[in-house]
Amino acid sequence: MTMKTVESKLPFNYKTIRVTQSRINKGLLAIPVSLIDYFPKRKNRIYVAFGNKDKEAILKNFTPYSSSSRESRIGGMKSFYKDFKVQDGDELVIQILDKDRYRIFTEKQFENKITKIEEELDKSKDEVEAGSKLQQISTITNYGFEETLLSEFYRLSKKDVNKRISKPRVSKAKMSVPASIRTILSTIYNGKCQISGFGFLMKTGKSYFEIHHIKPDLGHHLKNLLVVSPNIHAQFTYANLEEFFDEQGWLRRVKFNNDEFIVNQIIDSVPIKYKKEIHYQFN
Repeated sequence: MTMKTVESKLPFNYKTIRVTQSRINKGLLAIPVSLIDYFPKRKNRIYVAFGNKDKEAILKNFTPYSSSSRESRIGGMKSFYKDFKVQDGDELVIQILDKDRYRIFTEKQFENKITKIEEELDKSKDEVEAGSKLQQISTITNYGFEETLLSEFYRLSKKDVNKRISKPRVSKAKMSVPASIRTILSTIYNGKCQISGFGFLMKTGKSYFEIHHIKPDLGHHLKNLLVVSPNIHAQFTYANLEEFFDEQGWLRRVKFNNDEFIVNQIIDSVPIKYKKEIHYQFN
């Protein structure tokens, strides 16, 4: 077996190489046959960044599969293995950044970095800070910004829906949505109403929109929030309302008086699950 796919613990697809003790002892990283198409076909020096330190990428010797060793390998890995206490059977996250440019994390380092920034994202004080944290996640995962938004939407959508024990002290219209969630929703939907598709730019150049809480006692869970125009928001409050949910709890259709609308839900564009590819070195 050269590669297998498992469900990722993180809301991202990524590749790992499971290392063996013999390669650790030699201070090299053997590139499994299942990954050699991502690497040069001739002996070369390639840039390798360790962790998220792109500006500190180091030139490393690369030996292709066509060499006498019959193994693609990156040399000069001893200090990395020593610094991060890499052991037999550990997995290294490998990212292809560009031609002859790569990045390597230990899987633990990769998971910890992303989890830490996600925690900071969730506590963002404003949308500027939230945008910055999303960009950091995009850089570390080597995901595009739009892909990162969908991944973080997926993560937040998987949180438990917890009902409030007591009623909120403010009205639905005035419930303050966390900056992280507001940033993700406004960017994903481009400030356009999920019901009508209407949106407009303010004098500042930013989109104007409001966020509707479907059920006040469910708080800020993504299943309970909608990006809406002021007119639609008012209809949720004052019109005769019927709401139709799917089995997962996403609002799919609404009826204001006699007018029925389909709800645009970005969850339909999000992967059902994310995958990790584990690539194996030969013993």
